[in-house]
Amino acid sequence: MILRVKIFFFVAFAFTRLSYSQSGWIQQNSSVKANLYSVEFINSQTGICVGDSGRILRTTNGGVLWNIISSGYMSGLKSIDLVNATTGFIAGDSGLLLKTSNCGINWTNFGFNSHPFDQVFFVNESVGYLVSSSGEYFYKTSNIGNTWDSIYSNYAIKKIFFINETTGWSSGAFISGDAVLKTTNSGTNWATNLYLGNGDKINSVFFLDSLKGWLGSPNSMTGATIFRTTNGGNNWYDFFPFTESYSNSIFFINSLKGWACGTSGRILYSSNGGVNWNHQLTFVPNRNYNSLDFTDSTTGWCVGDSGTILKTTTGGVLTNFSNTAIEIPDKYFLSQNYPNPFNPISNFEFGISELRFVTLKIYDILGNEVATLVNEYKPAGVYNVEWNASDFPSGVYLYKLVVDGNVIDIKRMILLK
Repeated sequence: MILRVKIFFFVAFAFTRLSYSQSGWIQQNSSVKANLYSVEFINSQTGICVGDSGRILRTTNGGVLWNIISSGYMSGLKSIDLVNATTGFIAGDSGLLLKTSNCGINWTNFGFNSHPFDQVFFVNESVGYLVSSSGEYFYKTSNIGNTWDSIYSNYAIKKIFFINETTGWSSGAFISGDAVLKTTNSGTNWATNLYLGNGDKINSVFFLDSLKGWLGSPNSMTGATIFRTTNGGNNWYDFFPFTESYSNSIFFINSLKGWACGTSGRILYSSNGGVNWNHQLTFVPNRNYNSLDFTDSTTGWCVGDSGTILKTTTGGVLTNFSNTAIEIPDKYFLSQNYPNPFNPISNFEFGISELRFVTLKIYDILGNEVATLVNEYKPAGVYNVEWNASDFPSGVYLYKLVVDGNVIDIKRMILLK
C-alpha cells in the first residue's frame, strides 16, 4: 500500500522565525542561550555542537532533542571534530583540549598549555592538527591525540583545512592582513597562496580535494567576499560580494553543491561550485551563524549565536511552503477537514502556539491506525496537511491531533468513492 502525503506549511513567526521557515531551514530547540561556534555530525542522527560557557550539546535523533553534556569547565569551546563513531575532540579557551571515547557522553581534558585553542582538525583516525591563535606554533598528533608535537611556523596559523596527512591550507596573520598558506609537508613549511592585505581577515577555509577550495573574507576593496580556487590555491577568484555579511563557515558536499553562513544571519547556497551564490536565509539582525555541517546533499545543520540550531532536510531549498497566517495561534486547535465527504483528497488544518512535538494520525472506524501525516517537532504556527486516500476504501475515518502526548482533538470524516 502506498501512502501519498503532501504537507503545506502555514507558519507565522516573529521576524527571525519567519526567515527560518521561508528558507527551508527549521529552528531546533537547543534549550541554551550560549553562543554556539561549531557543529559536527558523525551520521544523520548523531551530532555534537559546542559553544560559550563550556556548553556541549549532543543529539542521537537528528536534533529532535539536544541533551546538555557537562564539560566540567566554563571556558568557551570553539571547535569540535568527530574522528569516528566513538572518538572526538573539542578545542577551547584556557588551553582546553577535550577528548571523548564514547561518542560525546563523557569528556576528558588533554590540554597541555594555557594558550587558547581555536581549532582541532583530524584528517584520519590517527593524524590531527591543533591551532592556537596566540603565537607562531601549532600542533600535530600521529596517535589519535595521545601526544602532540609543537611545530614552529613563521606565521600565526589560524583557520586550517587538510585533505590528507601532509597537504593542507590555513590562514596566516600578517601585519597588513591575512594570507592563505599552503603546506605539503605537514606544516613544517608554508607557501603563501593569496595575500589579501588591507587589514582583511580570512574567517573560513574549505577544500574538497587537492584542487578545489573556497575561503571567506571581508575584503576591504569589494566588500565581504567568497573566494574560489580550482588549482590548489595558485590562483583565487572573487566570486560573490557578501553584501557586508562575513562568511564564518563554508561547506561543500561535492564539487557543485555548497553552503556558506556568516554574520547578519545569512546562509547562502551554490549549485555550481561557488561560481554563483543564492540567499537561503537573509538578514537576521544581530545574529551570527558560525558553523555548518552536512551529512548528505539535503540534510545539514547550522549553529550560531544565542543557542541557535537550524536544520534542513531539503538542502535549504524551500519546498511546498505558503505563509498565509497573520498571527501565531494562542491555543492548539484542529479544524474539520475539507472537503468532507471527500474523494480522494482532503486537507487538515491545525495550529500550535509554541514549539512542540506533534502527531496527526488517521484511523479507521475500528480504531486501527492507517496513516501518519505528521510526527515531528513543529514551531508555532498554522499548518495544512493534504492526504491522498486513493488507496483506501470508502468509509468513515477518524483523525487525531496529539501534542506532546496530549490528545487535543479527534474528528470524523467520510471517504466517499
